Amino acid sequence: MRPPRLLLVVLAALAAVGCTRRAVEGLPPGVGVEDLPESESWNARLRTSADGLPQLEIEAPYLAQFARDTPYVYLGPPPGDTASAPVQIRLFDEGAPRGSVRAREVRLYDDGARVEADGEVWATVSGRDGAQIEAQRLTVEADTITAIGRVRAEIQGEPSARVQAARLRVAPGGAFTASGGAVVELGGQANATVRARTVSGSDGRYTATGGVRVLASGGRTLEAERVVWSESAGRFSAPGAFAFDGPGERVRGVGLSASADLSRYSFRRATGEIEVRE
Repeated sequence: MRPPRLLLVVLAALAAVGCTRRAVEGLPPGVGVEDLPESESWNARLRTSADGLPQLEIEAPYLAQFARDTPYVYLGPPPGDTASAPVQIRLFDEGAPRGSVRAREVRLYDDGARVEADGEVWATVSGRDGAQIEAQRLTVEADTITAIGRVRAEIQGEPSARVQAARLRVAPGGAFTASGGAVVELGGQANATVRARTVSGSDGRYTATGGVRVLASGGRTLEAERVVWSESAGRFSAPGAFAFDGPGERVRGVGLSASADLSRYSFRRATGEIEVRE
């Protein structure tokens, strides 16, 4: 989702519809004129375009420009308001819908190249490898989305993946990394739930590392420090030590290769207990 570089256009719109800063008396202690916005607008609705193509649509209860060491545009509830509607931003790429962001507050930095959203964030990325993301905070920069705090997401693609994690990074093409204790429900052939410290996926290949536990559709489980799922091969692999449990089966070994439901498997060598009951 490429945020358009439109901060200058937004600032021009502010100059046209907002109020400019003037000297203020009776400010609270510790607050100077330099802390106030350069200009403001209430119930802002802005649409910008380039070469006749839409680039950005904004709806916000309040919009303010701040000219500090790092200039930015603030979108969100006006000062003292806790009941305003959320900010809505729709992004376009060469005129085509590219995604949207909804949040309580949004800040636009660096001519719009960086978007920071805070508070009950909901974001969508359009396209075949798109995504839907809920989080407490979300940043969009250089075509990459980073979501933080109680993240829930659905990543489209082959296969799709439902993600819960403390942190999620989504790059162009749908490649993602979920960290901070990730739970990923894989669709496609896998149809399995993967728990690990970190899970990353791209082009049908998913890698889980750190305390990995895979629960397959048939109830069998696989535990290892590193597990890889290949959608094209239709197999799980654990290159290092693993522990496998299933109905009437318990295996400890090294170098596992297994089918999607873990019912058919092979391994390089056993390192401990092997129990298979007919």
